[in-house]
This record gives sequence, C-alpha cells and structure tokens, in this order.
Amino acid sequence: MSIQYSAIIASQVRANGAEFSVRSIDVHALGEQTSPVVVLDHFRVRGQPFAPHPHAGFSAVTYVLRDSETGLRSRDSLGNDVVVGPGGVVWTQAGSGVIHEEVPAEPGRELHGVQIFVNTSAKHKFAAPQVLELSRRHVPTWSNDTGDRLSVVVGGFCGTVSPLVPIEPFTFLDVELRREISVELQPDHYTLVYTLTGDIGVRAERWSRRVPSEQALALRGDGGRVVLTATEAAHVLLVSGPEIRESVVAHGSFIMNELAQIDDAVARYRRGEMGQLAPLKQGRGPRS
Repeated sequence: MSIQYSAIIASQVRANGAEFSVRSIDVHALGEQTSPVVVLDHFRVRGQPFAPHPHAGFSAVTYVLRDSETGLRSRDSLGNDVVVGPGGVVWTQAGSGVIHEEVPAEPGRELHGVQIFVNTSAKHKFAAPQVLELSRRHVPTWSNDTGDRLSVVVGGFCGTVSPLVPIEPFTFLDVELRREISVELQPDHYTLVYTLTGDIGVRAERWSRRVPSEQALALRGDGGRVVLTATEAAHVLLVSGPEIRESVVAHGSFIMNELAQIDDAVARYRRGEMGQLAPLKQGRGPRS
C-alpha cells in the first residue's frame, strides 16, 4: 500500500462582504484533475446572492454546519422546496440539467456551511436529475471514548453508514477531532482533508504533514491507513471518491468532458429543457 500527498492547499477568499463571504479550495485550478471534488467553498451568507441558476454534469452538495444560525432552503425545477437545518445536507445530482436556488431559511440570519462540487463520470453525466436530502436527525454519528465525534454525512466509517446514497460512491465525514482517529483510504480514491478550525497532523506510513485552519491536503494512491491527530481541538471535513481519469471542461455552472457538451447544455437550458424556477417570492413558505 502507498499513499501520496499534495502540497498544502490554502483556501482563497472569493468574496468578503457583510451579506456573503466565501473561502474556496479550487482543486482543479491547482492541477488536481483526477479529483471528483472540483471546488469546496466554505461560506457565510445572509441574503440571496444568486438568482435561480442551472447545473449539469455534476452534483452540487450543500452541507449546513452545526453552528449555523439558520437552515438552508433549497428550491429546484423538479418541484422540490425544502428546508434542512444545521447538520443537514442537500445533494443536488444535476445530471442532464436542473435549475436550483439555495438561500437562508430565515432571511437576515446567517447561513454557515460548505458547498462542494462533485464531478460525475462520463457514464452518468446525462442521468436524470435528482435531489437528495438528509436532516441532522438522520445523519448517523460515530464517537470514541476520547471525545472524537464524526457525522457520517455520506458513505461510511467504522460500520456507521449514511442513508444518503448518491449515483457514484462518495464519502463525506464531518469530524470533531479532540485526540486522534484513523481512516482507511480506498485504492484509486482521491481524498481531501480540510481543516475548518483548529490545527491537525496527518500521518501515513513514514510521512506526516500539518494542516492548519482553512487549509487542505489531498491524498491519493493504492490505499492504506491515514491518522488524523489534533494538535489543538479541530473541526475537519474529509471528502473522498474514486478518481475520475477523464477530460474535464468546466464553464460556469456546467462540468462536462467536451466543449461540445457545454454548448449543448447551454442550448438545452435556453430552450427550457432543464425546467423552470421562478424567482423566490417573499412570504411563500417552503414545503417541509
């Protein structure tokens, strides 16, 4: 077994306003082309920064962090209008195309979370769109006697398995790290470890790296065990999925394998084939 690691990846400020702020890890821009994780955004939002917009060819995954003041309201052209509170997740599996909008459930209160763009392999690029959701009470947890605690948002850990099953294998762990945990990496999977707060050490085989707050480390190889150790109490996200060894062409909210597929997605959107979603009207409540 052998595990390779990237240089430490620092998050970049993409927006820094009173209504909307975001720090971003853009792994494809850094040359990590086989990663199923294209972008990881750590955001805080109070307003409605984006109007309804289309996605195609990947999954937009929004996870509400447990300290968020409010939940996430997610609407889409499939007819879904739902709210998930802190600790909940909405997985928008765009496939051939869907229009969606995500806003704080309570206007004026801060929504704190992360959004991850998860690439889809060519065989599922044009699958029928589907939106999956999971509230906090349905996200299984794992803990040990030294105070470490994990929310298994997607995938599994030590026999604890999430009921949310996307179209392709994926693991999403929200880790409250107080001492130490070990994670078994699968062969040919790409794993991103992102420290939201605190400071951790990542150790595998004969190497170790320090990953401070708001920075990330990418891992890949033919599998093996990785140990995460808290040098101070830390909040960590670990996301992982099979490497995608295909060409990637991204344009706005579309991620495809060829430029012609981007042009086709734009044309289908303009023809209304991804459905319709009217702008949000004040006073209209979500479906629970």
